[in-house]
Amino acid sequence: MARGNARRSMADYSVASHARGVAAGDERLERYHEYVGRHRAERRVWPGAAFIVEALLLLVFLAGSLAVLMDLNADADAAGAQSTDLMGALVLASNVAEEFAADPVVLQEAYAADPAADRWFSCPLDAVESGSGILRAECTFATEPTEGGLLHRLTLTVWKERVLTDREQAADEGYVINDPEGAVFERWEEEPVYTVETARYVASAGTRPALPSADGAGAAPTEGEVSHG
Repeated sequence: MARGNARRSMADYSVASHARGVAAGDERLERYHEYVGRHRAERRVWPGAAFIVEALLLLVFLAGSLAVLMDLNADADAAGAQSTDLMGALVLASNVAEEFAADPVVLQEAYAADPAADRWFSCPLDAVESGSGILRAECTFATEPTEGGLLHRLTLTVWKERVLTDREQAADEGYVINDPEGAVFERWEEEPVYTVETARYVASAGTRPALPSADGAGAAPTEGEVSHG
């Protein structure tokens, strides 16, 4: 009897060991399937996340490039506008200086009579849109008496100004235009576009220029001489 019980105990032990082995294998297989499932899920998620990250980086790069290009374009536009203003100021100053050289007295009287005449601007006022910019010549005159006549000096300053010719627009900005053909001017910049000084000597009637000495000293300037500073 004892021998039969021993055989059954060994058989039971073998069955139990096999069952535990099968259970352990099933548990390992289940963990493997869980790992494979998580890995496949991660592989499905990560490519999409990487694409989003790359797209965001590309967007940041494009935004920075556009900002740099816009700054360069703005600088180029500003440089072009300054060059255009300087060229217009040179033309305007040359025209006024030529009139001054021809007759400084007449020019001074004309400026005193109407400093807002079209001749002092880069273009006629009626051709300028209200609210836009225009170049304006400002004249400062001085006269120095000399032994043989008068030395007329002119300081010519060209400013970039904003002109308002529309009454309603001027009223909205706090200005009043009483004259139907009047205008309001406002300087855009604190520094002038161009400045030049010139002089014109006018001899008195009946005077003759002094003869120069051997070394050329003491010669008085003749009528029509112009010096630029």
